[in-house]
Amino acid sequence: MNILKSVGNALIKSGLVISTMWRPSKYGNTYFMPTNFNSWNDVKYLETFMEVPEVNAIINLNAKCFSNGIVKAVNDKGETQPSDIAAKLQGKANWFQGGNEFKRQTKLFHDIYGNEIVYNLYPVGFKPNSAIAGTAAIFTLPPNLVDIEYHDRQPFFVHVTKPDVRYKVDVGGMRQDLPGETIIHFNDNRVCIKSTTDIDLLKGESKMKALTPAINNIRMAYESRGVILKNRGALGILSNSGVDNGVAIPLKPGEIETIQDRYKNYGGLEHQSQLIITSAALKWQQMSVNPDKLGLYQECEADFYKFCDAYGTPPEMFAQIKGVTYENQKEAEKGMYLRNTIPAAYEWIDGFNQMYYPEGGTKLIMTFDHLSIFQEDLKFRGEALEKMVNSLSKMLADKAITIEEYQQELQKFGIGKNIKL
Repeated sequence: MNILKSVGNALIKSGLVISTMWRPSKYGNTYFMPTNFNSWNDVKYLETFMEVPEVNAIINLNAKCFSNGIVKAVNDKGETQPSDIAAKLQGKANWFQGGNEFKRQTKLFHDIYGNEIVYNLYPVGFKPNSAIAGTAAIFTLPPNLVDIEYHDRQPFFVHVTKPDVRYKVDVGGMRQDLPGETIIHFNDNRVCIKSTTDIDLLKGESKMKALTPAINNIRMAYESRGVILKNRGALGILSNSGVDNGVAIPLKPGEIETIQDRYKNYGGLEHQSQLIITSAALKWQQMSVNPDKLGLYQECEADFYKFCDAYGTPPEMFAQIKGVTYENQKEAEKGMYLRNTIPAAYEWIDGFNQMYYPEGGTKLIMTFDHLSIFQEDLKFRGEALEKMVNSLSKMLADKAITIEEYQQELQKFGIGKNIKL
């Protein structure tokens, strides 16, 4: 017990304790190493977003890309139509958020909590799903302040229309009901359903849930690195290696201070000496901890890749990736929009269409064609289309094809698709 106590005191006083999670705890006269820390401890989603740089960077990038989409209402012919909700989503969503800021904020909530609650405020006398001059403002509500409850004794799969679903928002500690017809709810990973009448069956689960081990590991790695940087402790021990009849010769009084003062004159700076020349029999024993040997940087990098995989974000989009060229980043950015941002935008805008345009005809679309990464593709498509039209026109003039065949070929490119042949 005395040995454990001595070791514990020595570790704490030396400043060489690598992490506070590895610091021995005293119980009575005995020291124990804690074992209750593991990679599967629950994580808090908002704290993780605010405190883990890798998670914050990925989620913020996804939200920024998502907000670049342009929202407009079109008819069956693709012609732009006036729409109050489209104007809100693209222009000024509410009294303190513009359209892009609203899109970015609501995407952040979705990726952090796995739930996104869009509340549509409408004037008295109007229907909440009126697309023309019916919506006063749209807000994205913090999912951690909203309860979504399924209140029906019947299983969810026997209903054709929406059953009794209640939304309650925290207002100053009080729960305030929100009309269900004013809510558009998006979610992730809704697989933790306990029963077909589970009150929480509509709640999504954050992607961070599956990333719990990686999040905890990266937190421990950062903590360990911080402790090493702050409490380096002694770099090593410079001791007398001389012996007399097999017994170590202790340093004489004053020699320790002399060696310490002389050691300050050595180092890698221009005015310092690089070689130690002494007649003293000294021995060096390394003591400092190397973060590289502990694998702390490698752990952070491995966890970062796991976060990228979960959120569908190419790692080449970030500055820390070595060997990435401009062309790599350009292709990675295009791939991110095609495989991540645009599919998410389709799902998102479809939620608004179901509320505001259930009968079809007019619909909202969200486009990203204006971005520079797609301009080259549009150029190639335009050149290919021009060549095809010239070829078809010559064939039509030579009577090699009919006007109907001419139109059919154009329709394959999405041109004149509403023309009845």
